[in-house]
Amino acid sequence: MGKGGEASDPIAAGNLQDDAAYTPFLQDSFDATEFASNALAGSHTTAQAQTRMLQDRIQGLQLSLREEVLHRRPEVLQQAAQLRDSETAMQGINLAVETVQSALQRAKALIMEPYSQLQLEAQQLRNLHSTVEMLRHVIQRLKLVAKLKQQIDTKSGGYQDLAKSAKLLADIDTIGSEADLAGIDVIEADSEFLHSTWQDVQGQAEVALQRGIETLSQAEVGSALQVYFNLGLLRKAVSDLLDHHTRQFGSSIKDILDPKKLSVGAGSPASTPEGSRPGHGHATTKWQEHLWQKLGVLMERLRVSIVAVWHMQRVLAKKRDPLTHVLFIDECLDEKSPMPSEHLWTSLTTLLMEGLAVAAAPVKGGFIREALTTQYPRLAALLEEIFRRVVHDTDVKGVMPAVTAEQQAELIDTAAPFQNAYLGASLTRMSDAVTAAFPGTSRTLTSSAELQKCIARMHDEVRVVADSPRLSALTAKTVGKALQLMAEKAEYMTFAGPEMRQVGGPSSSGQQRNMRLCSQLQEVHRSLLTLLPRLQPPAAAALMAPLQAVQAVAIEAVMPIFKAMVEAAEEIILRLHIEGFADGGQQGMTQASAYMQALITHLTHCRAEYLSQFHPAPSPQVPSFVSALTERMACRVLVFFVRHASLVRPLSNEGKLRLAKDMGELEAGVGQSVYPLDHLGLPFNMLRAFRRLLFLDTAEVMGSPLVRELPAIVVLHHLYSRAPAELQSPHVRQSFTPAQYSLWLDQHSMSEALKFIKGALSATAAKVDQDDACKELVGVMTQICNNS
Repeated sequence: MGKGGEASDPIAAGNLQDDAAYTPFLQDSFDATEFASNALAGSHTTAQAQTRMLQDRIQGLQLSLREEVLHRRPEVLQQAAQLRDSETAMQGINLAVETVQSALQRAKALIMEPYSQLQLEAQQLRNLHSTVEMLRHVIQRLKLVAKLKQQIDTKSGGYQDLAKSAKLLADIDTIGSEADLAGIDVIEADSEFLHSTWQDVQGQAEVALQRGIETLSQAEVGSALQVYFNLGLLRKAVSDLLDHHTRQFGSSIKDILDPKKLSVGAGSPASTPEGSRPGHGHATTKWQEHLWQKLGVLMERLRVSIVAVWHMQRVLAKKRDPLTHVLFIDECLDEKSPMPSEHLWTSLTTLLMEGLAVAAAPVKGGFIREALTTQYPRLAALLEEIFRRVVHDTDVKGVMPAVTAEQQAELIDTAAPFQNAYLGASLTRMSDAVTAAFPGTSRTLTSSAELQKCIARMHDEVRVVADSPRLSALTAKTVGKALQLMAEKAEYMTFAGPEMRQVGGPSSSGQQRNMRLCSQLQEVHRSLLTLLPRLQPPAAAALMAPLQAVQAVAIEAVMPIFKAMVEAAEEIILRLHIEGFADGGQQGMTQASAYMQALITHLTHCRAEYLSQFHPAPSPQVPSFVSALTERMACRVLVFFVRHASLVRPLSNEGKLRLAKDMGELEAGVGQSVYPLDHLGLPFNMLRAFRRLLFLDTAEVMGSPLVRELPAIVVLHHLYSRAPAELQSPHVRQSFTPAQYSLWLDQHSMSEALKFIKGALSATAAKVDQDDACKELVGVMTQICNNS
């Protein structure tokens, strides 16, 4: 490019764009100064040489442009011709536009004059219409004012129809809101009259509403509400009434629960230090009675307020406007708003809760806190009674009551701090009494006097709140906690050791301790159990589990003794298997067998050393833990004896007589030393029935009622004694001893035992040569197995 001969060569435009020498000049951010500086700094030639190079490039660019123009000459000429045609067309359009604009100017001049005239006349019409409307409102207002004045009785100054007067006033007020009548003399002349009349009508409606509420007159309340509705103030009237009762009740709470004001009312000077707190004796009683009198007045005010608002609500819920037929209750309440009585109830209970919370504060409460805590049952009774009266006073068929049963909890919860404090103090009192009676240590047991104090304390706590089902249930739970504490402490006091199961000699000190502890727990249980029928079901239910806990500890304390006595009796009864009943025996028929004599001696010893130590002694006439345990012991001895007597084999006729004699001795021994037989039921009947079974012929067994009175296994065991020796007894076939077999029977059900016996009978009967008597016996036994 630096040589003139090379510039004459044609260069395509596309080649110029691709030439790196022209690339910097194509960039949008090209800066001539920066390019010159970089060119001079990066080149080893002079500035003149660089200038010549740039001039050569410019010349080459000009040649390239000239070549491009010559190459596209037909297109350029065609575009120039089209441009000339476009200019000619534009000149024609400009002439047409100027003609249209001229026509529009002439049309505007023709239309503007009538348009202005129409605008003027329209404004005159609007002004005339406004004047007519204003005159119409003025005339209508004057007519309404005249009608209103006609409603006023000139002699008495009252109103012929207060509701109609209110409607007229509301219509006049509506006219004033529809049109601006300010500045009109005839309107201004009646303004003071209308204002005073409005105030007078509203005041008379307020008086009528208050009088109707006080007398519970639906007609008067309805008339007053109609006046408020006509005035457009029904919602405000209802709201104002609610606010009035709320403020009045809140003010009463502050006055009543203020120790200083209460002290002045009780006749003590509040200015002295002694005046801020009651003294002792007569002064304390006077203060407390004054406090309760004021609280009674406060609760009565709550009742009156709720009943008053409910009475108004009752009228609102059924009264409609005679013109619009709008139900008043819908007019003054939103869709989700509570009923007025419910709203007031919530407000009053909230105020009462806040006031009592302040009175319950340790510092601010003063003697009021102490009085309301110690006598909380009286406060609870006052709250429950006032709720009951509100329910009674608003219980009208077909009308929604002021409060529901669920809202009683809201009223009771207002005194929750005093309830918690009272129950806490009650638990403390009972816990102290329990600790005094059952210290929970291994030292000597407490005296009977301490025990009676503990019982009396629990009775007192329950008796004080007996009239309140709710508080009875809460107190019963507190008593239950004290009983749980008693059970825990008594468990710590229980003696445990090997000597508890030694019943062969005199009762040990540990056994005597546990028997006495059981008697004490039994006395507590028996005493409180007598209260249950007189308590409400929730309170009785709350005491059941704690009483069962006391019972469990008492039984656990002496259970080892009873188990040892029963096990010793069972060991003695097992001796009858070595006594031998195949003949008359050494004793003959004049006296009981040796094992029976030992058993009677054991039972007599148990009565003397153990059963007689309990107070009261076990007896059917005095239900107790020990009576139940003793009854179970007697039943176990009889059942165990019948079981093993049925296993005796061989058994001769003389042996049957001896066994019958032993049964007679057993009846006497158990009845005299353990428990009366006529209260043992089925076990005693089993003993009697088995004695008769001994002498019953085999052929008569199936037709005898004894089969139904005795367990089937007892009958089967005895019938084995009548079979030949080859027909082995079930336990002998399995190589069980009588003791082992007895334990197996204790661990298995009746059906399992019958299945065991039936299997043994089937296995051995086929192997035995049977005569007629044996066949008859096996047939009877098989029939009993199949029928059972």
